[in-house]
Amino acid sequence: MTVETQAVQTNFDRVAVEWDSNPARVALARGIVEAICQAVPLSPDLEALDFGAGTGLLTLGLLPYVARITAVDASGEMLKVLANKLQNLGIQNVTTRHCDIGKEPLPAAGYTLVVSSMVLHHLANVPRTLKQLRHCLCFGGWIALADLDAEDGSFHSDPTGIFHHGFDRNLICQWLKEAGFTEVKSQEAYRIARPQSDGTVREYSVFLITGIAF
Repeated sequence: MTVETQAVQTNFDRVAVEWDSNPARVALARGIVEAICQAVPLSPDLEALDFGAGTGLLTLGLLPYVARITAVDASGEMLKVLANKLQNLGIQNVTTRHCDIGKEPLPAAGYTLVVSSMVLHHLANVPRTLKQLRHCLCFGGWIALADLDAEDGSFHSDPTGIFHHGFDRNLICQWLKEAGFTEVKSQEAYRIARPQSDGTVREYSVFLITGIAF
């Protein structure tokens, strides 16, 4: 594990317990779920992998539309929060898995859907990760990735573990094609309003990019 990766994991471990108390995060997850539902032909037989699942906001939002979800994250504390939710709700078709992709492989179990929300900007090597995610999918499986459009670095007040200030959508699309995906498409999924130091409110756009594994 690199120093940078350790910093990301430590930071998320530290904020795990209070993560869901931010209404903006809950609203963002809800918006991304809605965008995925519109862009991907979800069905009750899909076996999904939520990469960077955190406390499971996206996982639980998508659960009614798929068969099962494996929630993967490098933060053990985040996954503990999700595990408590699952126990309290009596949910049995979600599995949590602690995984640091910097030192161990992702589960290659022939998933039919991979989703991820606001994770890519925390990764030093995005193209490599996209190739790893491709190996998790069976032929014809879908990928749906949500993250920030390119911004000036003002979105995060704490730069710890931030490797990218958003992305050019065309670059993500190109990386997905090189990783083994076709029918790659992008759209705006959500807009996040953030108050600025001068009293104004600025909106940051979040994209959803989808593709099919071949």
